[in-house]
Amino acid sequence: MSELVADSNLREAGRLIGRGREAVRRFVGGDIETPHDRTREAIARLYQQKHGAGVMQAAETRHPVSSPTPLKLILPQGVERATTEIRAIFEGLRRGGADLPASASAVETWLLRRVREEYAAEVPYPRKRQRPPRKKPAE
Repeated sequence: MSELVADSNLREAGRLIGRGREAVRRFVGGDIETPHDRTREAIARLYQQKHGAGVMQAAETRHPVSSPTPLKLILPQGVERATTEIRAIFEGLRRGGADLPASASAVETWLLRRVREEYAAEVPYPRKRQRPPRKKPAE
């Protein structure tokens, strides 16, 4: 797609695959990781038209994207316990007598903020609404 855009322009490339120029720009720029099935088929048809029918079919592979391990999985459960653990780690480093770099307090602050953000983003499952118990008819 980037070669096609370089040869023509975004609008022409979009017309050839049946999408808008903005969708082509996001795809070429890497903002769209996996395009829709119909878009991929249109790109494949265009590629085969351009390069002939002798093209071998290549299997699509997902590129592994590294995601950071949430602090919730490393530290004890709960905001309070995780915060206490981080503070204890840095307090132990301070007491150890080792010369800590100036950025140590900034790292501690960042970790504490990150733990709070992780727990704040956690959405609890909604509880099923309970109806009040039925009253028995008066006898």
